[in-house]
Parts: sequence; C-alpha cells; structure tokens
Amino acid sequence: MPSDSDPRTDTTVVAAPTPVSAERILEAAHRLGLRYFVDDEGDVGIPWRCVVVHVIFQDTRAVQLRGTWHRIADTEHLAALRSLVEDWNATRIGPKAFLTVGDGGIVRLHGEITYPLDAGMTDAQIDDFVFTGCRLIVALVREAEEVFPDSLRGSLEP
Repeated sequence: MPSDSDPRTDTTVVAAPTPVSAERILEAAHRLGLRYFVDDEGDVGIPWRCVVVHVIFQDTRAVQLRGTWHRIADTEHLAALRSLVEDWNATRIGPKAFLTVGDGGIVRLHGEITYPLDAGMTDAQIDDFVFTGCRLIVALVREAEEVFPDSLRGSLEP
C-alpha cells in the first residue's frame, strides 16, 4: 500500500481505502494523463483508438470498465469471433471477453473488468485499476484487429 512519511513524527502513514466514485475515477484518469469525457448521464468514458472504455457503477456493489470494439460484424463471422472469445478467456486473466448479437444480426465484441466496491480503494488502487483495466481491454481489441484486419460487416449496410 502506498504510504507517506510524516516528518513531525517520522512515522509512516498508510493510505486507507475510501469509497469509489465517478469523481475519483476522473481524478485517476487526470493523474494518469488519459483523455476522458463525461456524457449527458454523468458516465465516464476513456477513448482509445479502437475502443472507448466506459466506467459503469453497479449501484454500490461494483465498478466495471467495459469496452466495446468500434467495429461491427454480422452473424456470418459469429463462429470466428466466438473462437477468439473462447481462446481469449481460456488463456488470459482478463478482461472477460464476450459477444452480443443485436437486432439485424449485428455482432459486437466487448471486454469487461469488474471490481467489488465493498472495501473501497486507495488512490493508487484506483489508478492501477483504471490503467491496467484499460490496457487489458485495449489488448483484447488489438488481438481482434490482428485476427480480423478487414471489414466484418459482410452483408450489413453501412
């Protein structure tokens, strides 16, 4: 845990975990030098080249970093995308990769990391969670970009 020395007593002060909020996530993004935005609903987004990582609070239980690959696919690519997801989840500790299939056969790839909020977090822990979580989600998306270098739209209209 990070600590600071108190010069008056020459003792070490250990940072105590405190509740996590959107404001503290924004402060972490600022400390880390990350670009970020706050949408109309007050949700935080951290944009990268191929993905925007959204910060999602599940009541007071957990905070998630969730990224959705900016490219879309149709169902003809579902088997290949499923293989990518299964391999990713079997060989890596995170993020959890999953697919969603929407109306019209639109397939989307997502990466997600969840952290329970019961104990709170120190500033250093929030920094690590945001930085590492974003990097892992970006790694998933880069893997998808390497496996699928061409458009995946298939028969979908632009």
